[in-house]
Amino acid sequence: MIIYNLIMDPFIVKLEGKTLKITNNLDHSVKITEIIIKYKVSVNLIDDRIGLKTITENVKIDKELKRKETLQIETKLEDINEISIIYKDDTFRRIDISL
Repeated sequence: MIIYNLIMDPFIVKLEGKTLKITNNLDHSVKITEIIIKYKVSVNLIDDRIGLKTITENVKIDKELKRKETLQIETKLEDINEISIIYKDDTFRRIDISL
């Protein structure tokens, strides 16, 4: 299990297997509009070498999270490199989290 949490971060993010759990850590509700998930995968290159490639998945959410409420998303793979959470409280914001 990977946990990302620093003091005063707007979200607590946990990855448990293929389930991504995002908890609202703010004192008020926010509307999550989209989650961008970036996976790192190994690929075979033309010259028989192995390389890394980033695959991006955009997940439209459009859900309001109350204080301490958790959103669960089933991911395609467990090898998540980074996620971006696009949300709105008083204005639209984006937070990028490396896992």
